[in-house]
Amino acid sequence: MQQTEKKPRHPAWHYSTISRLTRYKGHHDRIDCLLRELAKMGVKMTQVCSDMPHGSGTTDSTGELATNIASKKKVLQDVQNEVETIDYAVSKLSEPKQLIIKVRFLTEFGQDKGAAITLRNHAKKHGKRMLNYRVYERMRDEAVRELAEMLGEITTQQ
Repeated sequence: MQQTEKKPRHPAWHYSTISRLTRYKGHHDRIDCLLRELAKMGVKMTQVCSDMPHGSGTTDSTGELATNIASKKKVLQDVQNEVETIDYAVSKLSEPKQLIIKVRFLTEFGQDKGAAITLRNHAKKHGKRMLNYRVYERMRDEAVRELAEMLGEITTQQ
């Protein structure tokens, strides 16, 4: 019996875009941690107590501290840029697509069922017709494609 290769349901850009979206919540947590770490860092001067003759008697860790602060600030800037890019791209989507992306990917790893229910309730609240699950799936895939184009994962020719 010959095994057949499974063809991926979606192209590679689809999965890379979803991966970026699902890391969003973790990026927010990372930003909070880095801001706390940077707030607690300061200049540290320690007095050396010894009977041996030596220089000034203090050790200065300012150079090491400055290097640590600079590296943490660089990481913080990179993570903030990624979060801001995703926020901006999501804000450019239509309202129902924004809702799908926020509920499905940007929160605590929502599921399609929960996102579809939220979208259906949103439609009821605004007096729009009910959406079935296939319409939800189509809108979700369209939203991911639009985000992939905005985030540079694919070009519009693909």
